[in-house]
Amino acid sequence: AERLGAVGQTVAGLAHTIKNLLMGLEGGMYIVDTGLRKGDATRIIEGWEILQRNFYKTTELVKGFLSFAKGRLPELKLNNPNDIVQSIVELYIDAAKSQNVTLKTELNPNIQPALLDADGIEACLTNLISNGIDAATLRDDKNGEVLIKVYNKDDFLVFDVTDNGCGLDSEVIQKVFTTFFTTKGNKGTGLGLLTTNKIVKEHGGTIEVFSDLGKGSTFRMKFSRKILEIIANETHKQKG
Repeated sequence: AERLGAVGQTVAGLAHTIKNLLMGLEGGMYIVDTGLRKGDATRIIEGWEILQRNFYKTTELVKGFLSFAKGRLPELKLNNPNDIVQSIVELYIDAAKSQNVTLKTELNPNIQPALLDADGIEACLTNLISNGIDAATLRDDKNGEVLIKVYNKDDFLVFDVTDNGCGLDSEVIQKVFTTFFTTKGNKGTGLGLLTTNKIVKEHGGTIEVFSDLGKGSTFRMKFSRKILEIIANETHKQKG
């Protein structure tokens, strides 16, 4: 019910975002059209690049919205949490370095495998790490850092993604998991954290954010191993 309610609330935001994308596409078409009429190759290339950018933005928005709107039970299997983190870090470490951001990990070598939907957790970590990199690039000293930690706390498996970026104020913190909220301007769709929150809840988990302005932020995902076992058993019964 909560998910469907959130889908309803996104309609206005979705319409607004699509309108902006269409304006970008129309602008690109106009530049290409005038370039063709005048035989201006430079203008044609400029317009085509605008069309490409807005096409990819539209594709990203649609895929993100479909991912959010699709309700499903997670495919829980035993996975090593350290391996999931390492696979994402390997994908992002070079891109982060090119933006003067260092990716670091603090893994627990003794951590037990957990019942997780690996694809879902990878999607969550991808969103959180990407956001952390974006925040860390805003540092004037070019010493950005994102730290990903995995550890146990009582019966909970915990993932922390911490950046040393600009931080978030209390008003922003209240909105980060609401529909179509983004701090990235035209770069963001506002669906990343919304989808992350949905996946975490599908695992019976919680996600929290802690932040200090000017110092950075930590996004924390917590999963009860007992609840993960219950969800896995329920999923198995439904399939059986």
